[in-house]
Amino acid sequence: MKASNEDSTRLLGRLEESIDGILDSEMSTTLQNIIASGPAVGGELADLDMPLLLGRLFIEGTTGRLRVRGQEIEKSVYFEAGLPVMAASEDPADRMLAMLIREGALDDRQRDETVRVVDVTGRKVGAVLVDLGFLRSDELLPAVRRHYESIILSLFSWTLGHWQVDPSVTAGPDRTRLLRHPVVLVREGLGHGYPASKVTARLGTGKNVFLLDNSTGASDITSQVVFDNTETRMPLLFDGVRSLDDVVHASGISESAVQRIALTLSCFGVLRPVEAGSSSRESSRLGLRDLSIDRDRIQARYAIAMESDYFAVLSLDSRADANDVRRAYARLVKELAPETVGPELWHELKQQIETIHEVLGEALRVLSTPVLRSAYEFNLAHGPDADGEPDFRDYTPSSATSLRR
Repeated sequence: MKASNEDSTRLLGRLEESIDGILDSEMSTTLQNIIASGPAVGGELADLDMPLLLGRLFIEGTTGRLRVRGQEIEKSVYFEAGLPVMAASEDPADRMLAMLIREGALDDRQRDETVRVVDVTGRKVGAVLVDLGFLRSDELLPAVRRHYESIILSLFSWTLGHWQVDPSVTAGPDRTRLLRHPVVLVREGLGHGYPASKVTARLGTGKNVFLLDNSTGASDITSQVVFDNTETRMPLLFDGVRSLDDVVHASGISESAVQRIALTLSCFGVLRPVEAGSSSRESSRLGLRDLSIDRDRIQARYAIAMESDYFAVLSLDSRADANDVRRAYARLVKELAPETVGPELWHELKQQIETIHEVLGEALRVLSTPVLRSAYEFNLAHGPDADGEPDFRDYTPSSATSLRR
């Protein structure tokens, strides 16, 4: 059968009909593995649309299939532990070949040749694209992922329709392809056909105030939502005091970018509104005071690291043994980890915290190595220029372990 004798649209339709069930993950067919579980949950997109659904399913750690149906077309997104891994669509415009045409990765002739070979041989589309030289082998997996993600992003323009979650209905393991973090997909999707009026409506007036969650679990969300260095500090401006308009002014980035970041963070539960005069406002002020205490504590630790000896840096006395040193080091490193100090202080005091970590590492190495510790204690007692330093025999400390006071 020759492609020149048939319309391209008919060929694509015949392709889908003839190889359903045998195409691998590069096509939008699905293999369902149904496991007994609780009842499906559903609703209307007018009430809970795509950005909110992605946030909810991530927060709940859902494993299953999200089906969205509107205007006689159904699309599905598969999740594992809240992360999207695959998508499928009944819309011919969502097929991978159509996506590659839109991207300019294929031309019409190459598409028709691919359809002809698949139609005749029944081979997989991805394998045919590679064999024909239309895609390199290292381009296939990224194309599959873009294909799935394009289906998900297309759902952001849907304002009407019905959604349903089928728990534990999963894609076959041979079809699973972990996609980008759902936070990234929501941030991108808000600029991919999602009505700007809905962004504004969900956030409300520019006078509204929001508070960023600085807890350990929220830091991953916050780090994923920014797209470049100009946006890195912007989420930290949601301090429970500044209004949305204030954040736009202070950030120096566009209002639309601030709004999309704010709505994305809200969908994943790490940005919450603060009502003026409410207990939430008071809680935010308490949170700011706690932040100030943590800031002072880190700065005090930095001063000790710059001015004091290794025992003081580790909050130990000179009788501490090697086990005490290791325990103190582990405790302080944990206290200064990004997930402990929170994203705001981490970005604000990053240089100081990294310096503290460096000095802690020096203290651990010196005080837990007998020959270095002996020299260090001698140096503390007699000064760096004293005569009669211990004989280190063949051991020569590196310059990184300079005997500091």
